[in-house]
Order: sequence, then structure tokens, then C-alpha cells
Amino acid sequence: MTLTTLFSTAAPARDLISLSAIRRRADRLILMLVWLLWLVSLALGLLKGQWLLALVAGALLTAISTISCLVLPGKLLTRLIFAFVLMAWSALLIQLGDGETEYHFSVFVLLSALLAWRDWKPLLVGAAVIAVHHLTFNYLQQYGLFNIVVFEMGPGLHMVIMHAVFVVVQTLILVLMAIRMEQDARSASEVAKLASVINREPGCVTLTDDSQASHSSFARTFSLTLGTMRNTLVQVSHSVSLLIEDAQTLLQRNSSLSERTDNQARSLAVAASAMEQLAGAAALTSEKASEARGLALEASHVAQEGGKSVSAAMASMTHIRDESLRVNGILELIDSIAFQTNILSLNASVEAARAGEQGKGFAVVAAEVRTLALRSESAAKEIRQLIATSVESTQQGADQVGQAGKTMQVMIGRIESLLKLVEDLSQMSEQQRASILQINASIASIDASVQENLQHVAQTMQVAQQQQKQTGELKTAISVFRLV
Repeated sequence: MTLTTLFSTAAPARDLISLSAIRRRADRLILMLVWLLWLVSLALGLLKGQWLLALVAGALLTAISTISCLVLPGKLLTRLIFAFVLMAWSALLIQLGDGETEYHFSVFVLLSALLAWRDWKPLLVGAAVIAVHHLTFNYLQQYGLFNIVVFEMGPGLHMVIMHAVFVVVQTLILVLMAIRMEQDARSASEVAKLASVINREPGCVTLTDDSQASHSSFARTFSLTLGTMRNTLVQVSHSVSLLIEDAQTLLQRNSSLSERTDNQARSLAVAASAMEQLAGAAALTSEKASEARGLALEASHVAQEGGKSVSAAMASMTHIRDESLRVNGILELIDSIAFQTNILSLNASVEAARAGEQGKGFAVVAAEVRTLALRSESAAKEIRQLIATSVESTQQGADQVGQAGKTMQVMIGRIESLLKLVEDLSQMSEQQRASILQINASIASIDASVQENLQHVAQTMQVAQQQQKQTGELKTAISVFRLV
């Protein structure tokens, strides 16, 4: 593996936040720091006249670090080796700086650099290494061995203890920070894995069942949230599909309802036209019934007048019959007088015959009287016959007039019944006309309701179409989520 590849930070986007990727990048970062420290040590060695120590020791530490990073990238052993190497660099800088206090600060700086791995174990190793260094090199300096220098003001156990206290305190703080950072890194790694699944298809959000259990609380919460979102979107997608089907069904039903309502409106228009004609016919019938009622009333009056005339005729015929009977009585009297005159004429003739010549003139008169009496008797008979015929005719006329009177009474009763029927018919015609007007008004109201229904159906179809469009847009919007 070349140095370019070694120091490259390029990695797949979904692996940038994983803990292993963070530690591999930390390996490369600390390796770069090791190379930088070699350069710094060389400069300091040249300045202090110890360039050979800086060159050899720095080369050895840099080689160890580079080989570990190449052979075991991201491994725990590499981290522990780097912890040892950094503390060794701190010891080298203290040695090159003749134990000056400022160079002891490198211990704290390089210990802090070990946080790059988000692991507490290199911190403990580093703290242990620097503690052993201070304690060991303090005795070496105290006995003047190998030209070792740790403290500029001279060796002393109290100095080692004082430095150890600061290192222990810093190490405890860094360990706590490393543990927390490791937890955050694991949480971020798990969340990143979830996010990589979500964004695995460009332009879409993939929500699948979480087959791997998350360890961090945040990742579990995020996974639970994604699961809830997935279940919700599954329900929403199912509901949207049902809604689209319902909207299509509603649109079809509204179309059928609109067609039926149009047919109903046309039929109602025909019925309204027929009812208008029927109302006109009813009005005309009512007028004709009123005229018939007037005519029947006039006929009733005429019949009543005819009845009165027939009654008067019957009275006249009775009076004529009575007068004829009186005339008959007079004729009987005349006939009786003629009979007596005839008897008297016969007696006169007999007496004239007895008188002889003196009685001839009287006999002539008696003969004339007898002739006159016979003629009177004959005329009386003829008058009696005529009067009898007249009486008979008068009786027949009276009977016929009586029959006519009865017929007239029946006709008057029938005309009155007809008048009542015509009046009832007129009332029924008026009621029928009023009912037809009410039906016409009801049909007009129904027609208005049908027109409103047509408008309502049209508006409902528009709403259904808009709902179908919005549902399609919602389904398109939901389609970016992959629920497999």
C-alpha cells in the first residue's frame, strides 16, 4: 500500500461514521503526527546538538508506527503501539530539551491526541508508559547513567509524584471522555448504518424492517422512529390505494348519478309540460263545468216555470171540464125543455084537432113548435154529443196534462239532481284544478331540487376529480418511500 493510499481519507459515505472507519482514520492521523514529531525532534536535536539521537530514535519510532499502521490498520494492537510511541516521543522531546518543564507539556498534548481513537485502553497504556518513563528516568538521572535528563532542576521523587498526579487526573478525564466518545461514535455508526439503508436508492427513502438490533439508546430510538414511520407509511400507502379506488368508484357512481339525474330532469320537464297542459285542461273543464252549472240552473228555472205552466194548464183543463159538465147540465135542461115543448106541441096538436077548423092555425103553430122542439132536441143531442166528446177530450187532455205534470215533476227532480251533480262536478273540477296547481307547484319544487341536485352532482364530481388528483399526487409523493 502506497503512502498516498495510506494517508487518503476517502471512504464510502455510509462508512464515514462507523467506529472502525473512525479508528482507521485516527491511525492515519496519528501516523501523520508521528512523522511531524520526527521533523520537530530533528529540528530540536540540531538546535541542542543531539541530532543523531533525534534521527535514530525518531526513525525507529516512525518505522514502528508506519509498519503497525500498514499491517494492522484499525486494530487494538496498533492503537496500543501508537500510545507507546507517542509517549516515547514525549520522552524523546524531554530528553532533547534537557528536561525543561515546557517539554513536559507534550505529555498532556500527546495523551489528548490518543482520544482520536475514542478508546480508553490506549490512554491507560500511554499513562502507564509515561509513568514508567518518569520513574525510571528519574533514577537514571539521579545516578547519572546514560546522560539521561528528565527534570531540569534535578531528579526527585516528589517531582515524579507531582507529574503523576496531573497525568492521572488528565487520564481519568480523558478515559471518561473516550468512553463517552466511543458511545457517541457507536451511536452515530448505528444511525449512519440506518441512514445508509434509508438513502441506498438515490432520490428515494428506503424504510425496511430493522433486522440488526441497535445497541445505543439513540439508535434504538431512531430505529423505533423509522419503524413507526414505516408502519405509518404502509398504512398511509394502503389507505391511499383504497382512497384512490374509492375515489374512482365515487367518480363512476357520480357519473351514473349525473346521467340518471339528467334523465330524471328531462322526464320531469316532460311531466311538468304535461301537468301544465293538464292544468290548462282542468281550468277549461272548470270553466265548462261552471257554464254547465249555469245552464243546468237555467234549465231548472225553465223546468220549474214549465211545471208552473203545466199546473196552470191542469187547472184550466179542470175548469174546462167543470164548465163542460155545467154545459151538459144546461143541455139536459134544454133537452128537458124541448121534450116538454114536444109534449106540449103534441097536446096542442091534439087539442087543435079536437077544435076542428078553429084549431087549424093553432095546429100549424103547434106543428112548428113541435118541429122547433124536435130541432132543439136534435141540436141538444148533437151539442151533448159534442160536449161529451169535448168532455172526453178534456178529460184525456187533463189526464195527459196531469201525466205531463208528473213527467215535469220527475224532470224537475232529475234537473235538480243534474244541477246537484253539476255543482258537485264543478266543485270537484275546482278541487282538481287546485290539486293540479299544487301538483304543478310540487313538480316545480321537485324540478328546482333536481336542478340543485344536478349542480350538487357536478360539484361532487369536481370534488371527486380533485380528490382523485390530490390522492394521485399524495401517492406520487409517498412513492419516494421504499417499504420493502
